[in-house]
Amino acid sequence: VNEILAAYINTYKALCELINNSIQADAKNIKLTIDYADENLLNPLPVNRIVLRDDGFGVHINDIEEKLLDIGTANKKGGKGVGRFAAFQIGNKFTIETVGYSQNDKTWSHAIIPLESGDFKKESDVRHVDIDTIEEILDKKADTYYQITIEDLYDVRAGDCEHKKKLTKNFSKNNIKDSLFETYCLKIFNGDISIYANGEKIKPQDYIIGAPERKLSEYVDKKGNKHRTEMDFIQIKGLDKIRVYL
Repeated sequence: VNEILAAYINTYKALCELINNSIQADAKNIKLTIDYADENLLNPLPVNRIVLRDDGFGVHINDIEEKLLDIGTANKKGGKGVGRFAAFQIGNKFTIETVGYSQNDKTWSHAIIPLESGDFKKESDVRHVDIDTIEEILDKKADTYYQITIEDLYDVRAGDCEHKKKLTKNFSKNNIKDSLFETYCLKIFNGDISIYANGEKIKPQDYIIGAPERKLSEYVDKKGNKHRTEMDFIQIKGLDKIRVYL
């Protein structure tokens, strides 16, 4: 468990793992809200909490134990089964809130699941950890979603914390939108997903310089067959040319 709680090179990579989980859950809209502290306060804490919400398929209460609480198992398509605990590298506790649909029961459910890293460290067998979840079957159809709220961030605690648990510069007000676009530029540019940072949609036109430049090229495969490809190159502000396939 201790290895999973800090499995990423830094806190931004941990955040990206949570976003990747949203993408794997077929989310089309991903909204990140960072509650920054008041800059006018004396010695303000940099970030009070972080909320990530998506409109993916969520998790039904029938699947909570298997899909959310079974540590180190590959429950998500394309994932390794540990990414849902990436929030523990950013903060000491986080809360999952989700609405999911059960194809077997034909019902929608709502659940709130509070998790704290200290609870897991006390037990060598995570099956013995008691978690006070709130679970209910809804009486009508509802839009599915998955939301994670990270609180008690390590970086704002008194004293030093592990380097991998400190907030990187990517989280700052000036950097967060640029960082997200750089990481997910292909998916945003192609319209696969929409990402919002504190209510502002990240738009490709805010970063692209000029028009795409199309280039034709040929390559020969291992069988000696020639192939022609078309690629569009775009120039991103502050970055080298990035190849984008359209």
